Amino acid sequence: MKMRLLVITASVAILFLAHTLALAETAKRKSSSVGARTAACKEDCSAGHLHGTYRPYGSSDPNLVSPEGRQLYAECVRLCLDPLPEFYFQKSIIEAGGSWGGKTKSDCLTCHAVGKPKRFWPGVNTLPDSLKR
Repeated sequence: MKMRLLVITASVAILFLAHTLALAETAKRKSSSVGARTAACKEDCSAGHLHGTYRPYGSSDPNLVSPEGRQLYAECVRLCLDPLPEFYFQKSIIEAGGSWGGKTKSDCLTCHAVGKPKRFWPGVNTLPDSLKR
């Protein structure tokens, strides 16, 4: 019984230590040109990908036929290229070493610029009346 308790305690301690060391690693930033970052943001903002999925045009106008859909897509790409906002829901998950929509902290830092955030709040995604079909 004491041996079983010792093994369980040691296993928990090792897992805790491994998890702590993984969290202690800083996210490595891949060096990318503005063109590569823009291409990655355009893909990510297109319908069916991470940002394009929850944007209004993702389900209402996936081919970006309407001017409103193209405008919302351009806004998504612009926000993707900006530094991350000071507050966003996923920050605690990503900062803790988790992933959001299959993206990790290093994936997010591949597209987003480094620097002081240009905005405090990430914005609200609304569905314009002209996109409701």
